[in-house]
Amino acid sequence: MILLFVVAVFLITVFLGMPLVWAILLTAVLPIIVFDLGYPLQALYLNFIGGVEPNHFLAIPLFIVAGELMSRGGVGLRIIGFARAAFGFMPGGLGMVVVGASMIFGGISGSAIADSAAIGSVMIKNMAREGYNKAFAAGLVAAAGTIGIIIPPSIPMLIYGFVGNVSVADLFLAGMVPGIMFGVAFMAVCYYVGKSTGCDPGGRTTTRAELWSSFVGTAPALFMPILILGGIFSGWVTPTEAAALAVVYGLVVTIFIYRDFRIRDLPQLMIDAFVTSATVMVVIGATTVLGWLITLEQMPQVLVGFVQDLSSSPWVFLILVNLVLLVLGLVLDPVPAILLTAPLFLPTAQAFGIDPVHLGVIMTCNVAVGLFTPPVGATLYVASRISGVGVLSIARRMGMLYFAAICALLLVTYVPAVSMTMVHLFR
Repeated sequence: MILLFVVAVFLITVFLGMPLVWAILLTAVLPIIVFDLGYPLQALYLNFIGGVEPNHFLAIPLFIVAGELMSRGGVGLRIIGFARAAFGFMPGGLGMVVVGASMIFGGISGSAIADSAAIGSVMIKNMAREGYNKAFAAGLVAAAGTIGIIIPPSIPMLIYGFVGNVSVADLFLAGMVPGIMFGVAFMAVCYYVGKSTGCDPGGRTTTRAELWSSFVGTAPALFMPILILGGIFSGWVTPTEAAALAVVYGLVVTIFIYRDFRIRDLPQLMIDAFVTSATVMVVIGATTVLGWLITLEQMPQVLVGFVQDLSSSPWVFLILVNLVLLVLGLVLDPVPAILLTAPLFLPTAQAFGIDPVHLGVIMTCNVAVGLFTPPVGATLYVASRISGVGVLSIARRMGMLYFAAICALLLVTYVPAVSMTMVHLFR
């Protein structure tokens, strides 16, 4: 009964437009009052503060700063140039450049919004000039940008790992193949559109010299994910230390190698990163409060019993996970969606014998789809602002992209080897 009440209060407050943090806190307070649970309200404050105190959460603002550093200046342009040399000769090649550049940039920034903004600001106009429908071009940028939170380093995976006490290194390993799979699915759509409409038939082959020259120019940026992931996988650094290393490396690359970022721009960058980080940390504190109530009232055990009464098949549970997260993705960003659902889903998944790492990848892929789904899709709004095309007009042109994403999501969900093979190889 309390679980249903909590779900109902949260959904009602969110759909009424209440700010997310207040909606979460109200969802935690009301059951204590309505059901006279007897918990002191002071405990809410203590759990809020305690939720943001762990040292490992320092990795979040550090990765945000590193992503901001690499997303400003000419890093995005160099990545686009390299992707154009690698994919531009194929039918639908310009669209494939968007997807390929988004995959590379995602491995640097870990942010879908930064990914979409950096790539979209250049490529939407170029695609429209080539003959692509502008709404489709914007939709492709919105969809491809979300690969940035599937391919490591991924901030939602980082948070899931901290909340669920799951190895971040394993999560990053598990996200590699699914991220590539989403990219290939979107590239297949680009190939079909380019060839069927004739707007981008391809043709000109990139020479080895051109490809090598483009790679050399992009190599300093491409080395960042190798540095981060190699350090984590080898055990040389923790995720938090890797984030600090990424900031230092980002400063060196942007200021001294590419020279497209000036030291006097650093204060404004830090302010922007602070605002983003503060928003994330406040949400983490609020969801810690709700998670405290969920744990004390044994709501995960209630959910386990409900799902097991419904069916003993893990397939049914995974269907429910996908449906819940796809619906939540309509109104929530990835971080709060994962923070709210992970405490409920993890015990249920373990009862069904589902690996927590596999569950984390499934959840991340779901919230990635939510990022380019109206009405609250963040990358969709970024692409709309850059292109000047309305959100609904863009969404209407994204049918094939949605279909490709759902097919990739189903493969990730029901073929564990897609995400777990890399983990088993390197464990």
